[in-house]
Amino acid sequence: MTDTPTKNHLKKYFWVFGLAALALLAGIVTLNYLLDPYFIHQWDTQLIQRPSPAQQKISPWAKTYAAYRYQPDVVYLGSSRTEIGLPTDAPVFKGQRVLNLALSGASLGDAINMLKHTSYFHRPKVVIWGLDFGWQFREKTGNTDFNPSLIARESYYPLKRLLINLKRSISMAMATETGKMLLGLSEQSCPSLLASYGQKSAQCLELIMQDEGGVAKAFDKIITKGDPQAKPADADTTLQQLDRVTRDYCQQGTAFRFFLHPVHALAELSYWQNQSQAMDQWKQHLVQLMDRRRQEGCDIRFMDFSGFNSITTEPTPQQTGKDTMHNYWEHSHYRSEVGSTMLDRLTTASNQNTPGDFGVALNGGNIQQHLSQFRESRDQYCRNNPDVTTHMVTCQAINKKN
Repeated sequence: MTDTPTKNHLKKYFWVFGLAALALLAGIVTLNYLLDPYFIHQWDTQLIQRPSPAQQKISPWAKTYAAYRYQPDVVYLGSSRTEIGLPTDAPVFKGQRVLNLALSGASLGDAINMLKHTSYFHRPKVVIWGLDFGWQFREKTGNTDFNPSLIARESYYPLKRLLINLKRSISMAMATETGKMLLGLSEQSCPSLLASYGQKSAQCLELIMQDEGGVAKAFDKIITKGDPQAKPADADTTLQQLDRVTRDYCQQGTAFRFFLHPVHALAELSYWQNQSQAMDQWKQHLVQLMDRRRQEGCDIRFMDFSGFNSITTEPTPQQTGKDTMHNYWEHSHYRSEVGSTMLDRLTTASNQNTPGDFGVALNGGNIQQHLSQFRESRDQYCRNNPDVTTHMVTCQAINKKN
């Protein structure tokens, strides 16, 4: 015989427990959404002025939402080098809406998706695009936080974005960050990316460098052990993708300013050791692509700031004994002062305050001479700096040949 009172009591217990759990979950989601520790749905709110950890998490969420709301006229694309190095308050774009949409570890495919996303609501007038040789020059996603669902493809994106933001607010990781904020345990030490329109601030970089042991330690690794990078897995396919995107946007009137990053000379030697031929070929293919667009009437420029020039050959802390460098945070990332100079060169025909050897506008008429000069400058740097290039494979081969 069924014990009806006991059965009813259990049913009531499960109902109460279920509703309580649902209420708790709703409370956590609401709290996560309102405090928004990752800035996933902020733009014109006071929350973007809230201090952030030096390494802001899941930045693609913040930047895609900002692009949808801000609808910039000028966008910066590329990897962390673009995100750190290009200032959004550059005088050359005064009065225009500028947003740095570069992502740490971004591939070319990530950059293209960011461009398509921001263009869905408002096509940018100018695209400033930093290109990276190596594993980042690929179609496959490089930034692991860049979820395809973040890209706007339909008119109901605002509703879709609200739903995925709410879904993200259910995550335990977000609840943990919210809890840290409420308990005062969260490291909130520098401006958010959104507060500086997508650029990682100098204040954040200073904290990161302190935490990682300083610029000298960063150079120690590359000088003594090197840091070889993988070459592009399928450069031809990725070039075809870039060809299609530039053709489509050029036909719509978008202006492009492509450039190669000025990593420090030692990083140039370490990253691409034994890959000089592949890199030369890559640059030639890029020049051919840019020339085709230019012949079709596109407003497009392609400049090479890399190599061995007055900026990239700045003496290291090992050579000067100083704790910081004027042009670099470390061997891979340049300061915004360098980025400002690059923006001047990219957007104007000439600049009297710019070092004459920094930045070469490439085209089919000068690419071979440029590559030859690149090799000569590299060889000279190896010969003139034996104290920091002894372990560089490229320099060893050059010195042996001489």
